[in-house]
Amino acid sequence: MVKFLRSAGVLVAMALLLASCSKSSSTSPSGTAPKLAAPTFFGPDTSAAADTSYGAYYANYVATLFNATSSTYMGFFTGNGTQTGNTWSWTYTYSGFTATWSATSSSSGYDWKLMYNGTQGGVTFSNWTALSGSETTDGKSGSWTIYYPPTTIAAYQVTWSTASSGIITGTITINNDTTGAMEEKQVFTNNPDKSGELKVYTGTALTLDVIWTSTGSGTWTEWDDTGTIIGAGSWS
Repeated sequence: MVKFLRSAGVLVAMALLLASCSKSSSTSPSGTAPKLAAPTFFGPDTSAAADTSYGAYYANYVATLFNATSSTYMGFFTGNGTQTGNTWSWTYTYSGFTATWSATSSSSGYDWKLMYNGTQGGVTFSNWTALSGSETTDGKSGSWTIYYPPTTIAAYQVTWSTASSGIITGTITINNDTTGAMEEKQVFTNNPDKSGELKVYTGTALTLDVIWTSTGSGTWTEWDDTGTIIGAGSWS
C-alpha cells in the first residue's frame, strides 16, 4: 500500500502547486461555464475501536481520496472562465509560472485538462498536461488521470460509473513511475442503502477485501501476494 500513499502525495503536490498560482488574478469570466459533478463516495459509518476497524479506517481513507480528486480542484473554477467556442478556460499565473484549466463540452459531457507552463520547484514545464479527464454532463460516469511531472506517464487514474440501480463503482489505479504499468488497484462499490465494498489488488492479486453493511458494521480480510491470509477482523 506504499504506492497508494505515494499516489496521494502526487495528488496533494499538484493541488499545492496550483494553489500557489491562484494567488494572482485569473482570467476574466464570461458566459456560463461547466462545473465538476463527480459523485461523492463514502466508506462505512462507524466509530469502531482502532484495533478492530483497520478495514473500516482504510475504506474511509480510500473514499476520501476518491472525493479529493475532484473536490481538491473545484475551488479553482471561480467565476465563469473565458469561453472560446465550446471551450472554457481558467488561467492562473504566479512568478512566471502559468497553470491553465480547460473544459470542452460535447454532446455527452465535458473533457477537462490542466496544463502547466514555466518553471516551478526547479522543474520547467512546456505545455505539459498535468491532469486530464472526462465526465458525463450529470457526473454519473467519468475518469481522471494525473501524470508524473513532467512526463506523460499516468501516475494515478480514477474512473467511476453509476448503474440504473443507483450502485456507484469507482476504481483507482496506481502506476509505476518509470514504465506506467499498473501496480495497485482499488475498486470501490457504494450501494444506495449505504452498504459497500472495497477490493484492493496488488498487480492482479487481491490483497484486501472490506465489506460493510448499511448500518456500518463489517468485515475485512488481507492477503499477501501469494494468497496467504495475513490479517482479518470485523467491527460493529
